[in-house]
Amino acid sequence: MKYPRLCAALLPIIIVNLLSVACTAVDYQSPRFSEQTRGHQSVAVLPFEMVFAGKAPRGLSAHQIQRMEEQESVAFQTSLYLRLLNRIGKGHVGIDVQQVEETNRLLAANHIDIRDSWEMPPQDLARLLGVDAVVRTRVEKTRYLSDGASFGIDLGVHVLAEILDDGHDHDDHVPLPHGLIRTHDIFADGALLSARDGDLLWRVAVSRETDWTRPANDVIEGLTKKLAKKFPYSS
Repeated sequence: MKYPRLCAALLPIIIVNLLSVACTAVDYQSPRFSEQTRGHQSVAVLPFEMVFAGKAPRGLSAHQIQRMEEQESVAFQTSLYLRLLNRIGKGHVGIDVQQVEETNRLLAANHIDIRDSWEMPPQDLARLLGVDAVVRTRVEKTRYLSDGASFGIDLGVHVLAEILDDGHDHDDHVPLPHGLIRTHDIFADGALLSARDGDLLWRVAVSRETDWTRPANDVIEGLTKKLAKKFPYSS
């Protein structure tokens, strides 16, 4: 039996209230990685590009949706940075990672907002940040995160009300039904890109089904943990 079919066949019997279940993971590392990264000392994690692929929630303005996406972008960026820092501390990764606050400060000082950073050439950003490579990640979701309080995402209650769509007024007291198990998909595509020429040095793509009743920080950390575990520059 081919792997995709096997994965699809197993999904119904997996406990659905687990944080997440990875069904696909595609890894790539340049065959010239050692040569291309010789002399590298530091990398920077860029704000994540957030792509929403589902039905737009009712009751949210375009400005609110944009703000939510940007808050989620920095939440994912910070989580991956902390995951990488943890792996460096354990001796699994042998390169420095620029403090995420410094990365974002330098971007802002050069009038580059979060959305601009999603589009700019990676080599330009790497040189501006003074690093040897940048990590650029694209996350596609079929729903917005339902609870982002731990990351300062304060619009989640409106999204939760829309997800439930149970006839309640969209106020601050929408109950979460007991035992609710519907899931939504999250796809992440992370790439390490060279400051010299923007060449692709490493890439990992992960597809997950995630229980959206979990807190946003659980969802975010579950995904970035997978990305960090695959990160190159082994000590």
